Amino acid sequence: MKKVADLMIKNVTTLKEDDSLAAAKALMHEKNIRNIPIVNDNGECVGMLTQREYLRHAFYLVSQFGTQNISIKEEQTPISKAMNKDILTIAPSIDLSTAAEFFIENKYGCLPVVENDKLIGILTPVDFVKFAHKMLIETD
Repeated sequence: MKKVADLMIKNVTTLKEDDSLAAAKALMHEKNIRNIPIVNDNGECVGMLTQREYLRHAFYLVSQFGTQNISIKEEQTPISKAMNKDILTIAPSIDLSTAAEFFIENKYGCLPVVENDKLIGILTPVDFVKFAHKMLIETD
C-alpha cells in the first residue's frame, strides 16, 4: 500500500513567523500556491498560512486602515498575526487511504508532513487528483 511519503511534495516552500504578510502574498502569487507552512529556525512546523487566513487578515487591515495603506500594513504585519497555530500534521508512514479519508471528512486544504518534529513535506488534495489522473491514464 502506498504511503504519504510516496505522494507528498518534498520541496516545500516555507516562511518564518516574523516574515511579513506582504512576503507571503508575493510568494503565493509567484509560486501559485495557497498554503505556506510556517517553520521555526529548527525546521519545525509551527503554523500554516493559508490563502483564506491571509485574505481574512487583509480584509481586517483594510477595515482598520483603509485601502490606501494596505501595502504598508502588509509589510509591517508579521505572519504570526494571521497564521493558524492550531494545525494538524501527518506522518510520512501513514497509508494514503487514511490520508484521503481525512481530507474527505475534514475538507482541509493541506497537511504538513512531519517526521521527528521536522517538516519534510506537504500533502494536498491536488496531489490525490494528480495521482488519480495518472492511474486513469495508465489503465487506458
